[in-house]
Amino acid sequence: MKMRAVLLIALLIGGIYAMLETINDYNEKSFDELFESMNAEFDSLTFNKPPMNGSPAETWKIIDEVEVDELLKFLQQYSVKKIKSEDVDLYGSMDELSISLQDSQGNSLTIMVAENLIIQNSAFYYEIIDGPLDMNWIVRFIVSNK
Repeated sequence: MKMRAVLLIALLIGGIYAMLETINDYNEKSFDELFESMNAEFDSLTFNKPPMNGSPAETWKIIDEVEVDELLKFLQQYSVKKIKSEDVDLYGSMDELSISLQDSQGNSLTIMVAENLIIQNSAFYYEIIDGPLDMNWIVRFIVSNK
């Protein structure tokens, strides 16, 4: 009987801990906290420019740590909040400007610029809370890297 009580208490404590962690995942956090949780050393950027006015879509990749650091420094001024995948309409976002960061381990972080959306490893979705993103800075960054 005592063993069942101990197991029940352990199960309750584990359940409460899991519930608190889930709630904490959906709280607002700084971009730094998101970046630190990934434990990734990004080393390349991929730009995806959608087709406009009859011009074809463009994609180009930059392997430059200075440019990666510049983008990460820019993003640090924003806060993010995790959102559920069912709340995201990726089909409408496929033809939008995006910037993807990748590392050698296969980790990725994609910024859907117009949607103020960040996608972590194609699995976790975050909205930028204190946006929208500074489009002037984004345009200058893209032009300087083309």
